[in-house]
Amino acid sequence: MYDIDYSLLFLKKKLKDTPFQVWGLNYHNNKSNLLYNHGNENSLVPPLLTFDNEQLYVIKKQTDKIFIYYFFEGGNQVNVCIFNHALQLSKEEIEYLYYFFSVSQTKGMIQKKETELNNVVDSIRSITSSLDLDEVLEKIVSNALKVIPAADAGFLLLYDQQTKKLLPKAPVGFEQSIYNFKVKVGESITGKVFEDGIGRIFNTKEELYEKMELYNISSENYLHITSAGKIPEAAMCVPIFIEENRIGVMIIHQWYKKKVWVNYDLNLLHGFALQAAIAIQNAQFYNEANKRLLESLELSKQLEERNSQLQKRQEIHESLINISLKNKGFETIISEIDQMIDPPLYFFNMLDNKFYSSDFTQCPISLFEIKVLFSERRRRPLYVEINNISSQSYYLYPIYNGVAFLGCFIIRTTKSFSIYDRITLEQSSSVLTLELVKTQTITEIFYKKIHEQFQGLLNTQDADQLMKQAQELGLNPSAHYVITILEIPNYSELQLLEIEIHQLVLKLKAELVSMEKVIYGFHNKVILLFSTHDLDQFKYIQQKLLIIKKEWENNNGSPFRGGISFAYKGLEKLCTCYDEATKTISFLSTRNKSEVICYKEIGLNRLFLNQSTQEIVQFINEVFLPLRSDNEKNKELEKTLVKYMENNRSAVKTAEQLHIHINTLYQRIKKIEELIQLNLDNNEDTLKLQLACYLRSTYYQT
Repeated sequence: MYDIDYSLLFLKKKLKDTPFQVWGLNYHNNKSNLLYNHGNENSLVPPLLTFDNEQLYVIKKQTDKIFIYYFFEGGNQVNVCIFNHALQLSKEEIEYLYYFFSVSQTKGMIQKKETELNNVVDSIRSITSSLDLDEVLEKIVSNALKVIPAADAGFLLLYDQQTKKLLPKAPVGFEQSIYNFKVKVGESITGKVFEDGIGRIFNTKEELYEKMELYNISSENYLHITSAGKIPEAAMCVPIFIEENRIGVMIIHQWYKKKVWVNYDLNLLHGFALQAAIAIQNAQFYNEANKRLLESLELSKQLEERNSQLQKRQEIHESLINISLKNKGFETIISEIDQMIDPPLYFFNMLDNKFYSSDFTQCPISLFEIKVLFSERRRRPLYVEINNISSQSYYLYPIYNGVAFLGCFIIRTTKSFSIYDRITLEQSSSVLTLELVKTQTITEIFYKKIHEQFQGLLNTQDADQLMKQAQELGLNPSAHYVITILEIPNYSELQLLEIEIHQLVLKLKAELVSMEKVIYGFHNKVILLFSTHDLDQFKYIQQKLLIIKKEWENNNGSPFRGGISFAYKGLEKLCTCYDEATKTISFLSTRNKSEVICYKEIGLNRLFLNQSTQEIVQFINEVFLPLRSDNEKNKELEKTLVKYMENNRSAVKTAEQLHIHINTLYQRIKKIEELIQLNLDNNEDTLKLQLACYLRSTYYQT
């Protein structure tokens, strides 16, 4: 039974004889299709609503019918049209339908990603099947449009050393006048991408033309590009690298709006561009070798060697691609690469902080050392020497996806690395990059599904529904629960943050293996739901998390903060647990602290969690600002007031600690009362001062 069939059975049961229709809608390409029609009503295409990321659904009522719009990722909508003036579904049932539909949407997304990966693999085979440069360039562009199916047109621009310009190659969907479009480095979008090596997405024509002007496109080139094709609704441009050298750029256009391009599409095009660069290099090598063959018989040996290298590339590429297509797993790919390279090798997988090797021996370089070596995004391979009992040299070959370091090969070697081994690594790295990106995408989808289930658990009011959702997550209704939220507050790149959050989830799973829990990552947070019948087990959560935090940060992990709720019995208390953990994180955030604490440790500050920092600071300043001036005597007044309140208004103790005579203290207190216009004999005034001193100590402590 298809996933949507469950939704239809549910609707039939609830609506009974009431006619209804289910429509699939895509906001971005304005397409609609009827998924199911129950009853004798004519097919009525529902109007599209503006895509809303903030809402799960919207209800629109008309005189004799009701429309329920569900919003999903990628601009997709599902519309349930009920031919009745009254809404026969409860809020919980409407939300229940959303999760039925979302399963179908998620599976469709996974199938789409697999199709895209197969398109990439087929395209790579196509562009590497020829060694004629012109033919290769034409295949690159035509296959790029298959890899990114929403694209309608595209072309390459390769850098010409003589003219110092980027020249168009192999256009698809453009007039011949496109060949007049020749840009300098840094000019227009294509020149800018070539200059800084950063891919870019433009999802509106307004943004596209604005950036063309910003990057100083010449009037001649503006005329050439606008007259050579239609006005694009979107565009995406990536650089083409051969090792560290940029040789050109690839740009694709949408003539008609089919979808909004996102970073996943950009990464996919980046990965294809890497393969395109290899194909271009292969073709360039081949052309060069043939030319030299005609010039001199002496160069025939070099040609044979070059052809051998090309064959080696092809064999390696085909072998690894076949393994990847058969989904034999990461270990199988590493084992195959190990057989291709003479020296023994290890591979460090950054996504799961794990080393792989064919002989299962321990890697001589630690996880911490790997992260330090590549902390500054070092992209070039390097040699390192390890001196233990004897000196041993290792060759490290890193793999990146954009700015994200995905892992590296670690190869023991006693001699210079052979060209064949280098070729093997180059080909292997591109296949492993695709495999790792695929794994990362599946993980993100899994986390999102768990997050939706968890949020549904928190938002469900119906007891039966709550019980059902708890069973889906494997939760015991009679257990005690604690919710912990861990947050990485400081990050620069979302791509790197996703990897770190996944690593933290894996570490927590490994370290907390004995505890029943639900754990997942979401944006810059890790959510942990602990459950047990033994309350003593909860006593060690904070202690264990502090140990994990120390180990994590010692291994170059980004600092995180954590909030732990009280322990409560029963599923109905999960919202309370989540609220307490969230408030604890908020408390740490407003004070810029990187600690792991329990909700109870907030103490008196719980009363002020809903107050803004600005209001609290204003309250503190109302008391202390009158005591602050350039006058030396006034500088001592603030210190005196704070110390006096700390000592519970004990004049003798305060005078001793300040090393002043008690009469001097009384004079200062009188002066303080005059400046702040409060009376310390008045209980309400005294309470105000005590509160101000307490808040001052928590908000301004170093």
